[in-house]
Amino acid sequence: MAEHFNIERLMDSSGRVDLSDIDWSEVPKHPMTPEAIRCLRYFLLTENSTFFYVKALMSTDAVYEEPEIAPFLCVWMYEEEFHGRAFRRFMEALGEPLSPTYRRDMFLSRSPGERLDEFGQNMLGKIFPDHWPAVHMTWGTIQEFTTYSAYQALIERIDHPILNKICQRIMKQELRHYAFYREHAKRRLARDPMTRKIVSTAIKLAWTPVGDGMCPKEEVVHAIRFLLDGVGSKSIARVEQKIRELPGLEWFDLFTKFCERHDIREAPDAWFPRNFRTRAPKIEAAEPASMYDAE
Repeated sequence: MAEHFNIERLMDSSGRVDLSDIDWSEVPKHPMTPEAIRCLRYFLLTENSTFFYVKALMSTDAVYEEPEIAPFLCVWMYEEEFHGRAFRRFMEALGEPLSPTYRRDMFLSRSPGERLDEFGQNMLGKIFPDHWPAVHMTWGTIQEFTTYSAYQALIERIDHPILNKICQRIMKQELRHYAFYREHAKRRLARDPMTRKIVSTAIKLAWTPVGDGMCPKEEVVHAIRFLLDGVGSKSIARVEQKIRELPGLEWFDLFTKFCERHDIREAPDAWFPRNFRTRAPKIEAAEPASMYDAE
């Protein structure tokens, strides 16, 4: 990025997403399709699983060697937790409460691949201590931009006035998270060919979309189809094009391959409010020139 990341500025602007003016009694007055409610439940679970992904990064030397990472992780975990809480509050107002043990249930039901990935990351972090943080930063860049794009899709495809307001506020924070990961990923990937090779190999071997492994595969497929349509969609092409801007990631096409492997195609119109595909976008999902434009 053109400007150096300013961790103090990020810390000063951080905080829980503001819901103080939300009239929750308005939530059930706007009908939603069962497919939309199912997708929101997936969003809630993935937002509330952030701390699972921090453990591996916290075990690397980069956490204490680089002064920006530990403070950022504190902000990231705190803000993401309140993103999940915002969705939980919305679901409760909608009349779709979750079990009090949903986080425990999700953790215990993780796929074998997710458990293996956690073990493997700890081991590889010790084998490649100088390169492995670049994997985390690159992975975070992919997942944060995907998440931001998904919020844009929630607004366009559900078009619930209360949900739109919540999503727009969360998106401002997601942009800052993405900006941090992207800058650190670029910086590390630009250092040497070995880092780029290790990152590319790790991403090719293990990357899957946000929430995969923590949630059942059928829920992952449904969420991608509901939000991004799948094979050949402009949204997925946009995510992949953004990731190809990272040094050494010019080859990135894994989102398309995931959709092809699971035959994810355009969602039917019946899943959405009437005429959603033809109405004008409510907001433009554009990356800011500065990471602080989102404040």
